[in-house]
Amino acid sequence: MLHVVSILGAVYLFGVVSVFFAPDGAKSAVWWPAAGLSVLLLLLAPKRWHPALALGVAVSSGLANFTAGRPELASLGFGVSNGLEAYLVAFWLTRRSERATLQTLDDFFRLAVATLLGAVTVGLGAGLTVFYILDGPFIATDFAVMASHGAAVLLIAPLAMRVPESTVPRVRNEALLQWTLLIGAVGYVFSPFQFMALAFLPMPLLVWAALRLGVRTVTRQLLVTGVMTGFMTVQGWGPFAVNESGRLDPGATAFLVQAFLLVSAVVALPLAVAIAQRATVLERLSANEELFRKSFSESFVGMLLLRRGEDGLQIAELNETAADILGGTVDDLEGAAFAPMLATKSSLDELVRQMLAGEIDGWREELWLARSEPRRVGVSLSPLSDQGPDPVFTAQIIDMTATHDAAERLRTEKDFTSAVLNTANCIIAVVDMDGMVVGINPTAQRVTGYAEDEVVGKSLWEALIPEADRASVEEMFSGYPGSRIPLSYEGDLVTSAGDRRRVVWSNAFLSEDNGPRTHVVMTGIDVTAERAARNLVNHVLEAATGTVMIGTDLDGTITVFNAGARRLLGHSAEEVLNRVTPTALIDPAELAARASELGMEPGFEVLVAGANGNPETRDWTCVHKDGRRFTLSLTITPVLDTFGRKIGYLGVGEDVTEQRRGQQVLVATIEKERQVVARLRELDQAKSDFVSSVSHELRTPITSIVGYTEMLKDGLAGEVSAEQDRLLDAVRRNGERLIALIEDLLTLSSIEAGSFTLEKEPVDLRSVVNRAREALQPLLARRRLDVSFVIPDHAVTVTGDAGQLERVVLNLMSNAVKFTEDGGAVSCVLRNGGSQAFVEVEDTGIGIPAQEQGELFNRFFRSTTAQERAIQGTGLGLSIVQSIVQSHGGEIKVASEHLAGTVFSVALPVTDRVPELSSY
Repeated sequence: MLHVVSILGAVYLFGVVSVFFAPDGAKSAVWWPAAGLSVLLLLLAPKRWHPALALGVAVSSGLANFTAGRPELASLGFGVSNGLEAYLVAFWLTRRSERATLQTLDDFFRLAVATLLGAVTVGLGAGLTVFYILDGPFIATDFAVMASHGAAVLLIAPLAMRVPESTVPRVRNEALLQWTLLIGAVGYVFSPFQFMALAFLPMPLLVWAALRLGVRTVTRQLLVTGVMTGFMTVQGWGPFAVNESGRLDPGATAFLVQAFLLVSAVVALPLAVAIAQRATVLERLSANEELFRKSFSESFVGMLLLRRGEDGLQIAELNETAADILGGTVDDLEGAAFAPMLATKSSLDELVRQMLAGEIDGWREELWLARSEPRRVGVSLSPLSDQGPDPVFTAQIIDMTATHDAAERLRTEKDFTSAVLNTANCIIAVVDMDGMVVGINPTAQRVTGYAEDEVVGKSLWEALIPEADRASVEEMFSGYPGSRIPLSYEGDLVTSAGDRRRVVWSNAFLSEDNGPRTHVVMTGIDVTAERAARNLVNHVLEAATGTVMIGTDLDGTITVFNAGARRLLGHSAEEVLNRVTPTALIDPAELAARASELGMEPGFEVLVAGANGNPETRDWTCVHKDGRRFTLSLTITPVLDTFGRKIGYLGVGEDVTEQRRGQQVLVATIEKERQVVARLRELDQAKSDFVSSVSHELRTPITSIVGYTEMLKDGLAGEVSAEQDRLLDAVRRNGERLIALIEDLLTLSSIEAGSFTLEKEPVDLRSVVNRAREALQPLLARRRLDVSFVIPDHAVTVTGDAGQLERVVLNLMSNAVKFTEDGGAVSCVLRNGGSQAFVEVEDTGIGIPAQEQGELFNRFFRSTTAQERAIQGTGLGLSIVQSIVQSHGGEIKVASEHLAGTVFSVALPVTDRVPELSSY
């Protein structure tokens, strides 16, 4: 609503200004931007608002004319004309859609027609108003108003229309340069005292915008051109103004300005729209071509383009799918003859002739390929272009091997199903919906003693099912929802000898094309032996005198109470069976406490609350009939019937009173051990704090000792003899060893305290290895070692702390140098392994015994070989290295043999970001 009021206000303001600044003697203003703003307002609003907004335009325009000094009736005529013009232009531009568009030349022609329609309308209205009310000329006013309003609408209305985005690639700052030149050209052409006929200068620049910058930029530049032209002409500047020599009259000035703006719009706008439309068409053509290429090359169907040559059809192009089906590669098959690849009796040459003659549209066939590996394919051939000396054909190949094999398997499975039915070890009877027997399988014949022809055509109750079970079987046949008998049913089967077998029946319905049921396939399992086994289970239950077994139904009523339960609880079976629930045998206070935990009322549900899906084992305090209490470990399991339905619960338990007493003693012992462990941890923490404190206290004096030693060596306290220099050098070396030891202790202390932090950032490991190589040089000064570094040319980037990573490489390399005798070799290899970067340090030194390698990364550990050879060290370096590597998300491994060298391998996750390196 705010923009509506703002634009109506602008219409009023520009109307007043245009009337005030109209040249003396002119029939209309030089330019009438209020007309373009009026159309802009309607195009920005929904179509249902157009009548009301047109009325608002009429009121604003009429008030503007009245404010500018025109008579009331004339102002009313001008206002109505302006409102009708805006409505007609908006109606014409939006009659096919809600939003006006300027995306094709048709849209521009529609804009031109709408502009002309509006200009004619407002010209007639203004001419009649001037003629009848102001006693002025009709035709002169008509043409002048048409020109001024047409120019305004054509320049301003496109700002509210949907235009295409420019897709023409531009050089950098091209738009800024073009805008600058255009504004400069317009400013120069219409500058003061400029009367030369240079109005054509802005045209090439507008054409430039149309060709390169898009429709939206052109519309904005036309508006800017119109505003500058109108303003500067009104000021008396430029070639169209009324100058002192009087060579142009006011009417000619307005006409020339409006003609200039109209010509500018007619030249630039359609050209910009045409260029945008052409770019859109080219983009769509490219997309369609890309889509065709992708559809051809990425299709799951084999696609081939064939050309008719001297040797028949030859493959001009094919996709990977077709090459795979034909058993070759794309490069090998292109140019090959197509016919020899197919094992078909049809003549492709004859088929091609018939297709070119229009006798057939195409050819399809399922056949085998002429190749060593059998493959069944479906081939479709049709002409793509029958023009020219070598017409083009398209062929599609589908691998039908799996389908062909599936059909063969289906036929085999049908035979197999028939064999299964004949050999199945279960009773199968097929009956119609009236219960008449259609057939029985050999197992049914064997179990019942009937031959198939003896029962076919008879009802089930005559031959196989007792009459007493008829109602249950018929209800099973119905299968209606709510049936009391499920689709599975257990009943008796009558044999030819009059005996009965216990059978569990299940049935499946047969129908034709999802129509009414026609037959029932009854599958029965003889469970006579199983029922006998159930009786055996009952005997087993009674024999388990040391184990409590209590069975219940879903309501909790006891249905099984074995001998073990009777012995441990003191109740007879008659006292509990079908009389009480197991809760009567449990301590009421314990049951109530458990119920409170579960938020339930005390009862049987509390006892089985945890046994809904899986067995639950829990200790309960049970009460013997004589009042004696004992602990029973009770496992409660849901009991399911043959069909998986829960029919009750089974509780199995044993007296664990003595076991629980022993466990309590064990728990007390474990608690004491836990307290001891906690004390040991406190002592370890105190040790760590002590080490950290002592290390801090020792670092300052030792640093001072080393510093003063350097000063003495430099002769600051007097000349030093050779023997004194040797002694001072020994003091310095041992002081530096102590400083290194203190730094290692402080590092370990911060790691243990959790205060060890890393400043992680992308790091190129090449710079880390190079800095470590430079730091290693003092250790190699008086050594005879073959030391080599292998560093790749490309960046190996990880995220980490560069200083700590350098510490890792330097520590491993210094260890390798320290434990390798003169004449040996030490190497450092950096490589990128895909998702991980590897730093491998290898030496030919003294190695590490296999039995000691498991302790290598423990603090203060030194191998026996190093101790025997009196090689200096603290045993902290590798522990620190492992902590640094693990804090970077990596791992370190060692491979070594005693006196045969050692290889340390550090693996770190790589990152994609590559840091900038100045040098290596």
